Amino acid sequence: MILKRIIPAILYLFFIESALSEEPSDLVSGTITVKDSFIDSRIIKFPATVETYDKKQIEESINAATPAQTLKYLPSIQVRERSIGDLNGIIASRTIGSISSAQSMLYMDGILLSNLLGNSFSFPPRWGMVSPEEIQNISMMYGPFSSIYAGNSLGGVININTRMPAKFESHVSAQGFHQNFKLYGTNQTSIGNHETASFGNKINDLSFWFGVNRLENRGQPLDFSVLNRSTTAAGTESLITGAYQDISEKNTNRVVFGATNITDSTQTNIKFKATYDLANQTKLNYTIGIWDLDSKTDVQSYIKDLNGNSIYYGDVNFNNKKYTVGAMNPAKAEALHIMQALDFKSDAKGFYDWQFTLSNYNYSKDLSNSSDLATAGQVNPYTQTTVGKLTDQNGTGWTILDARGTFRPKDHTIDIGYHIDVYQLRTTTNFTSDWTVNQKGVLNTASTGNTQTQALYIQDKWQLSPLWSLTLGGREEYWKAYEGSNYNSASTPILTNYSDKSDAKFSPKASLNYEPVPAWGFRAAFGKAYRFPTVNELYQQLTSTTGNNAIQNNPNLKPEEIFSAELTAERRFLNGLVRVSFFNEHKYDALLSQTTTVNVNTNCPSVGATQQCTYIQNVDHIRTYGAELSTQWQNVFISGLDLNANATLTDGKVLQDSLTPTNIGKNAPRLPKQLYKAVATYHVDNNLTLSLATRYSGRQYINLDNSDTNPETYKAASQFLFVDVKANYKFKDRWAASLGVDNIFNDQAYVSHPYPQRTGYVQIKFNY
Repeated sequence: MILKRIIPAILYLFFIESALSEEPSDLVSGTITVKDSFIDSRIIKFPATVETYDKKQIEESINAATPAQTLKYLPSIQVRERSIGDLNGIIASRTIGSISSAQSMLYMDGILLSNLLGNSFSFPPRWGMVSPEEIQNISMMYGPFSSIYAGNSLGGVININTRMPAKFESHVSAQGFHQNFKLYGTNQTSIGNHETASFGNKINDLSFWFGVNRLENRGQPLDFSVLNRSTTAAGTESLITGAYQDISEKNTNRVVFGATNITDSTQTNIKFKATYDLANQTKLNYTIGIWDLDSKTDVQSYIKDLNGNSIYYGDVNFNNKKYTVGAMNPAKAEALHIMQALDFKSDAKGFYDWQFTLSNYNYSKDLSNSSDLATAGQVNPYTQTTVGKLTDQNGTGWTILDARGTFRPKDHTIDIGYHIDVYQLRTTTNFTSDWTVNQKGVLNTASTGNTQTQALYIQDKWQLSPLWSLTLGGREEYWKAYEGSNYNSASTPILTNYSDKSDAKFSPKASLNYEPVPAWGFRAAFGKAYRFPTVNELYQQLTSTTGNNAIQNNPNLKPEEIFSAELTAERRFLNGLVRVSFFNEHKYDALLSQTTTVNVNTNCPSVGATQQCTYIQNVDHIRTYGAELSTQWQNVFISGLDLNANATLTDGKVLQDSLTPTNIGKNAPRLPKQLYKAVATYHVDNNLTLSLATRYSGRQYINLDNSDTNPETYKAASQFLFVDVKANYKFKDRWAASLGVDNIFNDQAYVSHPYPQRTGYVQIKFNY
């Protein structure tokens, strides 16, 4: 079905679209005459598909208050940023869903920002370490086709490159955004702000940059208190009003009692970078970033008793039926994370170059406090109690060392490298008599554990002839998990110490590139990769128990084994290009969350009369294939009009699941079947640009069993069509202003949680 739909589009883009460009005969022999650097061969340079968005494109076409937003128009990419500054912004790509945080890699200037401690919404990349204003360009390499990167690159590798000053410069910007959100009983107006200030200079051989980035925003409700329609007759429970009724993601009638997870946060990033130029094109770079978070999470109860008092939990009478409303718990969070990196490299472009990069990311402070109304014994359903829990992740973090040498004998570019990383998890949860202050009481749960990966790799790009190049690579990895333990005051056994485990895997890579003429390029790529379990997947604490269902860790996980292949063709013109890529991935022992009624994991306790447990499991085999088209044009139709468009068609299926055979044949979770994007930017003159963009996401499923059959509601993943606009104006030499709107037609959409509704942006900048 995908091929039937996409072949006509390929023919159109490759042949009919050529009328928009110069004739092929105008191409300069041996090279491509270009009007801008991005219209260039992306076949011969890389072992896999690479897409790039630069600073100019970001400023002209994207309403961006966060670096995550700057990725929104790249092919096949979605970031699960549910509100501006969302702390759970996970990258999704061709073959990975929107909560698979450990299946892609995000770098800033060679420093890993991906949080590979876990593989869920709780472990997003560390977006707060970058400001949109400091980004020089963003590039995305799709798939695990380079041996330089670990198996976590199966969804792709994103590199954010920032700039260093060549002379004295300073920059200041102020941005405001506004959203009016309406859903169920919520009708709130959120006004946020984003300020940046930076300066830098180059003095002889020393260049430095210092910046401060502050973001404050109140998001819309991300969750709601819901229960399926009750059939139990009411008794003496409190009679309530204000509840809402709708249809759930599983097409059952349900009642909505209130809004939860309404986060008001302030994030501040302070960063310093310095580069010292040594002899022979050698550079020493140092970066330190500090990220500070102050966050408060509110709730909004829709339900009231007959006296008008808000009710936050407990047994109630609605429409003469009994409901036991779960507690609507407020919360708060504080964090101070410190990132440091030292990079020492040569860049002489001679016979050899070398690079050493050492980085560390440390949770110096990370506290999450929440109310616990249920613990209070439901004494007073009208009052939010101070009794709660405090989660502390102090000491969690990671350290990474990369060493690489690049050698350039005739017709070869050979990279040889060594990598080591250490991830450590340190999490405790304590009861507290007052969750609003950081006072710990009795220990409730504790988790600890470490993982370490060492890797040796080699990659050789061999220029076989002027028309052909072959890239071969291999990565040998040795992984171990050790010192894992889990304590829970409410479970048996109380303390579990896990045995150390280790594994070794080899991943081969190959890419064959062919450019018969400057206008055409072709590539066939293959990559095998292993994605080892994260420390959190192995040792996460027992997070909750609901009814007869417990959420538990699984220390016996196997690594994911991935086979990926890609075929790419690229047609280039003087003012544009068209690319099509066909991709195929087979993932064995995929690490996904499942619920089972069989006590497969001996650490999963019996709950009630049955043994039902939700935990990360290995799903035997998931296959994903599809096609991706991307096209870029400058000065098309009329002078000053630039176009970027892309389309992705994906089909992902569970082919084998021995633990839950009923999932066989189901759609892989959180993979939209269609994804379309288009951006048109018109340069009215040197001072004014206007941009119109659209994003469409097709049908996808949240649940592995595809039980969320109603997509257009809370707890489901809906289709959406967002239309964005932006205008930029430069005035008085150093001043610039922009005005924009995301989701201008106010499409209501969900990614389990509701997406933002119509959001307006205004920004003013000063550059010296």
